[in-house]
Amino acid sequence: MSADPTRGQVRISLVMSALTVSAGAVDAVTFLGLGHAFAALATGNVLLLGFGAVGTAGVPVARPAEAVAAFVVGAAAANTAIARARGRGRRWFVRVLVAEAAVLAAAGGYATAVGGTGALPGSSEALVAALVAGAMGWRSRGMLEAGVPDMPTTVAQITLVKLLADLLSIHAAPSPHQVLVRARRSATVLGMFAGGAAGALLLRLGAGPALLAVAAFEACVTAVYARTVQLRPPERPQPAPA
Repeated sequence: MSADPTRGQVRISLVMSALTVSAGAVDAVTFLGLGHAFAALATGNVLLLGFGAVGTAGVPVARPAEAVAAFVVGAAAANTAIARARGRGRRWFVRVLVAEAAVLAAAGGYATAVGGTGALPGSSEALVAALVAGAMGWRSRGMLEAGVPDMPTTVAQITLVKLLADLLSIHAAPSPHQVLVRARRSATVLGMFAGGAAGALLLRLGAGPALLAVAAFEACVTAVYARTVQLRPPERPQPAPA
């Protein structure tokens, strides 16, 4: 761990920013290219289900429902894996990132094999979307456990509100901690935007190649994180046994 806590927090914030970009890209691919369902933004799928439940014309129901179910399964699986790793005193964060990248790569590889750079058949499209949503559920549980403030990597609404509050507040000279907080919030919002734009551009190559590109990006981020001790966030204290 870095001797300078602020420098260490800046470094882990860079990792989380990169993961935010990848989540935005994944959502662009799944929503625009895999049946109008979100992978990371599960609340968006819940809203789509609400719209569809009252018979709103043109609103998909099946794909958002599948995505929500896969997201829940992924989050539950991550919860179990993290608990076991902690119980054995092992570091879990790299394992979470590796598993996510592997699932994304598998989904992208399958989509490329089946559809190449074109559209996927309905059943294949549903399978790929479910795999990606499961990976994002897994990721979301891991990011919750990591607990880096204002950087959940998969959602940005509350962070956007906090950033707006920062901009509307007048401070003569913000402290280094306040500067870092605002930078994190800005990175989350801008990262989601950049990821969405990147995902939409990558989708021109096809859903499979786009997912493979995101998986490769995440693999690079994971490799850098795993090899650089200074990037690791402090371990969160565990509750004392009852």
